[in-house]
Amino acid sequence: MYLPTENERKVCTKIVKDILSIDDGYQCEKYVDKIFGIAYSIGADYGEKTLITIAKNYLKELL
Repeated sequence: MYLPTENERKVCTKIVKDILSIDDGYQCEKYVDKIFGIAYSIGADYGEKTLITIAKNYLKELL
């Protein structure tokens, strides 16, 4: 699996925190890892727009 860069992780972490309004670093990292796993499994890139789309769809059940 392609490992996300530090910048890609920062972008995804910000996306998760913005969507869920959480500050729990451990919980946030679990969601970030899941989002990257989904992106990898569908052959998507790790760009911001892609991560936002995946995050919104994955996290909508938590809202």
